[in-house]
Amino acid sequence: MTALDELHQQHREQSAAALTGDMSPAAASTDKTNPRKLTPTEINTGGPTTQALLIRRNNQNTRASQVSSTLGETAAANEGNSVFYTGNTYASFSNDLGVTWTNVAIPAGPADAPSACCDQDVVRAHGLDRTFSIMLYLNAAGTNGVVRIFVRNAPDAAPLCSYTIDPAGAADNIVPDYPHIGLTANFLYLGNQNLTNGTTWVNSQVRRFNASNMAACVGAATNTLTWTGSVGQRLLMPVEGAANTTTMFFGAIEATNSFRVFTWPESSTTATSVVRTTGTSAFTNPDCRGGTGNFDFIERATSFSAAGFRMRGAVHGSRVTWFWHSAPVTGIAQAHVRAASFRASDSVLLEEPHIFNAAHCFGYPVVSGNVFGALGISIAAGGAAGGGGSAAQGFVGVDDTPADAIHFGTVILTASGTHNRTDGRFGDYFTVRTNARCQVAYVGTNYALLNGNTLSSHVNARYVEFGSTLDDGCF
Repeated sequence: MTALDELHQQHREQSAAALTGDMSPAAASTDKTNPRKLTPTEINTGGPTTQALLIRRNNQNTRASQVSSTLGETAAANEGNSVFYTGNTYASFSNDLGVTWTNVAIPAGPADAPSACCDQDVVRAHGLDRTFSIMLYLNAAGTNGVVRIFVRNAPDAAPLCSYTIDPAGAADNIVPDYPHIGLTANFLYLGNQNLTNGTTWVNSQVRRFNASNMAACVGAATNTLTWTGSVGQRLLMPVEGAANTTTMFFGAIEATNSFRVFTWPESSTTATSVVRTTGTSAFTNPDCRGGTGNFDFIERATSFSAAGFRMRGAVHGSRVTWFWHSAPVTGIAQAHVRAASFRASDSVLLEEPHIFNAAHCFGYPVVSGNVFGALGISIAAGGAAGGGGSAAQGFVGVDDTPADAIHFGTVILTASGTHNRTDGRFGDYFTVRTNARCQVAYVGTNYALLNGNTLSSHVNARYVEFGSTLDDGCF
């Protein structure tokens, strides 16, 4: 047992000793010989109905219900009791752990892309005491855009500075679509795909910036990985959970039964990649209808695409694991989430911990890992093949036994909903980040549409603090 493992074990024993009685419906029994009965707010993820999840806070972002699009793109990170939270298209902060929310003004973009569009993301660099957030800006025609990176020293303070990423330069004909950010110990990463005139895929890029330079608002040394694809359009997004490591990873589905792992050590200016054989995914359009009106919440082509729009990954301990959408395959009758977990040191495939349920569709997974190898997840579930399922709703879960096979047991409802949109879209940009007040626990976002599907007031956007009951004393 390493010193880190021993410290974690001591911490868990102290936390477990502090627990008395039944904490809540989310404080599940971990007795694998006598799993407890599931409640209506829980969904099994394809294995034993056991887990040790504790939801400490689950607060609604009321700004979202006042100004948001019904296409939820919720993202958040915390700093102590303060939270910076963004959506489509708004920004907000809370100084009381999500009980109340205050609007944050969004500045206009540059002359060639003045309009704040969407696609916001938020990360917290705990060691640098900085919050980084991004916004995609577009011109009126949607044919040119930039990504602006904002640097904040507190969620309720104005940005210290910003950095504008403009792939087209003076040509003004590129949209840097679907941007996401992530961290390693010393660098900030921005991944996006580039679309000529907002429509035609050119390539995907990952830019690596010196995070200390950005925190100080000075010129940031930058390296860029450009990927034109070996098999067509692919998106490269930095994984979560790497902030305490010196290697960033990206993943791409190479084919229905193979996966490309990109590895970018901080010590190198370039990334390398290898392709590994996996089980078979299906990228046909499934039937996931449900809720009032019986609409499908993941019918768009981009939802079930090998391009990677709905794929997320995380470093956790000595592993890096990715999760993505799949239509039904042999033995799994519903749309579900496929997964592949690799050894971080050499990208050897270790296991494929898929997430599925016989009665519900699963989709839109986002994950983060902590230094002890555990995982936290935010995920959507609802709808059913043939129709008649529930509306898409938001759930969270934990896998807190890194020495065992990856398994979330059950996920717990955090964002209740009654309706799906009529166009088959559900939203994205949900986040799971390590909790700044307790970095073995997590802060997450998700949403659902409650009592309607057309108004901002129907948006039930959530800020959730959760983790393992074994770490209760920490957070």
